[in-house]
Amino acid sequence: YLSQFIHTACCRVTYFAAKESLRGKVTIVTGASSGIGAGIAKYLAKQGCRLSLTGRKQDNLEAVAKETGLVESDILTTVGDIAKAEDRQNLIDRTMAKYGRIDVLVNNAGILQVSPLADVTEEHYDNIFNINLKAHVFLTKLAIPHLIETKGNIVNISSTGSCKPGTGEGIYSMSKVAMDMYTKVLALELGPKGVRVNSINPGFVPTDIFRRSNLDEASGGFEPDEMTKELTAATPLRRPGTPEQIGQVAAFLASDMAAFVTGEILFADGGWRL
Repeated sequence: YLSQFIHTACCRVTYFAAKESLRGKVTIVTGASSGIGAGIAKYLAKQGCRLSLTGRKQDNLEAVAKETGLVESDILTTVGDIAKAEDRQNLIDRTMAKYGRIDVLVNNAGILQVSPLADVTEEHYDNIFNINLKAHVFLTKLAIPHLIETKGNIVNISSTGSCKPGTGEGIYSMSKVAMDMYTKVLALELGPKGVRVNSINPGFVPTDIFRRSNLDEASGGFEPDEMTKELTAATPLRRPGTPEQIGQVAAFLASDMAAFVTGEILFADGGWRL
């Protein structure tokens, strides 16, 4: 009983220490209008973060903002496409105008489109790399001076696709491999300036990214329920992840509990990569 009590007490201390270190931190979350981005936003709101959310669908973005439960002074929404330079600049400008600082940047926005490499088009290649990598590289560039000021940190959302190849997922996986290396190099470069950079690589988290993909066309008839069964069966924990669980990992990496963690590629995948 004593050991159980000590374990429970330590868990609670850890939770509240992480939560307290995030209280009031201004956090940008991209791709926040649905899926993992929405889950991250809502969980960080519970930890007391002030949020700057961006996404391409206004109705969805406003719905997520409402679900965070934050008061107007602690929430900002910016509709835009971070693949566009003007929208990236607008996001940073609006965030600074409202809060005057940036403490955490969560680079989450991404797309999934599949194609055999022998059939891939330049449009397919550019679409994936522009959203999954280029947009984050140049949004981060805009945020870096502000993150240096606050000694803040960056959490990139990558994928198990960076280490586990899948038929038709070549270009998508290549973009995630690049994101992992971007995380490591940026951690090296920003570490001396007091800014930490880490990555979360989720496994199967059933969200709208699959419904928005072209999996139905590529597979000759996509059945979401069947895919969920197959991917769940292939996950050692025998269950899919949830957006909130990815939010919990993001909160850890963004908090002072991870103060000595940088350049880490953290798999939150239920063992899928194994």
